[in-house]
Amino acid sequence: MASERKVRGKYSACTAAVLLIGMWAAPAVAREEVQRDFHKTVALPSAHLFRIENSNGNVTIHTHSKPEVEINASIHCSADTASEAQSFCDQIQIVVDEGTSLSVHTQYPSHWSSHSLSHVVHYDISMPQSSPLEVRNHFGAVTVTDLHAAGIIRNNNGHVTLSSTRSRQEVENSFGDVEVRGNDGDVTIRNGNGGVTATDITGALEITNRFGQVRVSRTGHGLTIRSNNGNIQVEHVTGAAVIGNSFGPVLVTDGKADVTVQNQNGEVRATDVAGTADLRTSFGSINFSHVGKALTARAQNAAIVGDTVGGAAVVETTFGRVELRDVKGGARVTAGNSSIRLSAIGGEVYAKTSFAPTIISDAAGPIIVESTNGSVTVESKPGARCQPVALSTSFGPIRVTVPGGIGYNVSSRTTFGKIRSEPDLTVTGSIGGDALNGKIGGGGCDLKLIDQNGSIDILKR
Repeated sequence: MASERKVRGKYSACTAAVLLIGMWAAPAVAREEVQRDFHKTVALPSAHLFRIENSNGNVTIHTHSKPEVEINASIHCSADTASEAQSFCDQIQIVVDEGTSLSVHTQYPSHWSSHSLSHVVHYDISMPQSSPLEVRNHFGAVTVTDLHAAGIIRNNNGHVTLSSTRSRQEVENSFGDVEVRGNDGDVTIRNGNGGVTATDITGALEITNRFGQVRVSRTGHGLTIRSNNGNIQVEHVTGAAVIGNSFGPVLVTDGKADVTVQNQNGEVRATDVAGTADLRTSFGSINFSHVGKALTARAQNAAIVGDTVGGAAVVETTFGRVELRDVKGGARVTAGNSSIRLSAIGGEVYAKTSFAPTIISDAAGPIIVESTNGSVTVESKPGARCQPVALSTSFGPIRVTVPGGIGYNVSSRTTFGKIRSEPDLTVTGSIGGDALNGKIGGGGCDLKLIDQNGSIDILKR
């Protein structure tokens, strides 16, 4: 049975107050308030849908093991006069529709003349934990706790909080934060003009957001984020992570599988990624460390800096430096108007840039450098087997250090510069200031050095 209680005699709850501003004082405007409570318990068999629709108030959902729904509503009205507040409050109805599913909605008067009226209807509901839930609310918060069945929440102008839930959960919100703390199943969140926080999700997690930050921690079966105009922070993701963002940084830590980030106008940071990492952005730097497999990093007008890659690395940028070290596989780096510094590369190296120096050290594989208007400095890995080296540049010197005990077939030439060799070189052909060809240690790998307007130095370790 439904029950109602009208609270009268509290119409003067807002007594005149005094606000002091400097030496002046003015009384606050008094309003009359009325509260009415609604209580009803309705049977709802397990696994049958419960639906609630409300506006101008909060909706709080708890669950229990009983096959019934306990509906508690608190109706608050205020106006300039007690009679006006009471009259309006009496016209607000809580409508309960019973059938194969149970539906509750708030029914407001279709017309009222006074602009001084204000009202809220707050719900506190207990329902069967195994019954599916659908909530629609406007201008208020929604809180759901310990729901074991699927849930759909559509809200605006208020916060949404889910905790200790199970099964598939779907949340749609705007102008308010969304927080999901612990769900055993998949979660889909769509939000706008508010932040999103999701932790301890065992299933797949999909988030769409704009104009708000996204924070994710401990997800189980994959993560997809589509966002703009907000920061993204992700940690402890078991499945693959695919993240898109604009106008905000992206930080990923402890990814147990592949990580893909497509960003614009924001930096990207990725640390401790067990799988591959595909990181892209513009007008923001890329930083990475400890990538288990292959790496791809592409930026525009930004620096790319990283270390410790378990596979090969492909790096591209413009107007930003590249620093890359400790790569187990090869490294292919293309830059424009940017310096390149590579060290401890286990495979083949290809580097191309302009208007900036290129420095490569401790490289174990073949080395190719194509540069313009920049110096080139290369040092092969000591103790490695013979690997070919081909370096070219203009308007800058070339300095290459070769390991001892390895033979090379040397072909070098330059204009407006000198060619010098520290290792003993058996010269073939004519000797000139702009060309030097011959063999180091009886020959072996090709060492091709081409320069314009710069000197060439061949050094020994």
